[in-house]
Amino acid sequence: MNTSEVEAFLAVVRNGNISKASRQLFISQSTISQRIKSLESKLEVRLIERSKGITTIKLSKEGENFYKIALKWEQLMTDSKMLKQKQYNQNVSIAGVDSINNFVLNDVFRSIVNDNPSISYFFRTHQSNEIYTLVEDNTVDIGFILQERVSESVIKEEFFREELVLVLNRKLGSIPVTLDSLDATKELYINWGHVFTLWHEKNFGYGGTLGVEVHTGVLINEFLKSKEYWAIIPVSMAKQFMRENDMQVIRFKQDGAYRICYLIYDKNNGNAEEIYGSISKYKYLTEDKLKLTEVEIIYEI
Repeated sequence: MNTSEVEAFLAVVRNGNISKASRQLFISQSTISQRIKSLESKLEVRLIERSKGITTIKLSKEGENFYKIALKWEQLMTDSKMLKQKQYNQNVSIAGVDSINNFVLNDVFRSIVNDNPSISYFFRTHQSNEIYTLVEDNTVDIGFILQERVSESVIKEEFFREELVLVLNRKLGSIPVTLDSLDATKELYINWGHVFTLWHEKNFGYGGTLGVEVHTGVLINEFLKSKEYWAIIPVSMAKQFMRENDMQVIRFKQDGAYRICYLIYDKNNGNAEEIYGSISKYKYLTEDKLKLTEVEIIYEI
């Protein structure tokens, strides 16, 4: 197996057929076909299902599995080509969940990059469990997560707590909204951590949702364009949504919901302490994003 064969396979998958793949790679269709067949021969599996008269490719089960391997191969080749350049620069990799990267820490990240132009920064977005693994492998130096996990090598500390609020994209009538009045099938749900799950179970009778579960704030914002949907989201996200749409924000009066963001790093990572210091220097930039003013609150329930 060589790079040109993997490259041909990925081009065919991405373009949907051999003809478009050949134009992308500036080689003949027969060369593409030969490289795919050579790859299948070496792997001793069929990667692409072939049928007469069908121009669009369909991956076999083995082809689907190999596609994931091919993507990793491609990334390794890219990293290898950059090896010479990277050895002259310090590299810093920071990972966080979507809602923290995009709604809370974006100004912090921009500031530390401006302060350290000679450092190559890599900001990654993953789910909490994935970030733990990346930190343990030292693929990532610092992680920001919502879900806790036991790890012998990972240091974990609370970075901030953030209030969660109810948001709706509709005008409220004279009858106040209550949790009981909400249509459970129209909830837009993200698991904001163990504390939130317990709160949700206490107030709704279940820890998950009967509505739509998503993993990104962008999708919540899209769904909220329909007036029947509602969501319980962090203050930082609610404030951003309010700038884009006419959102109604309702605060929980007693026993309010909140989420905890943890900062994690591997205790054997030599870069972690310095990176932690850079981030802490600009932590003050998150303070206003985490506050909900009285002007923004419609009422409390």
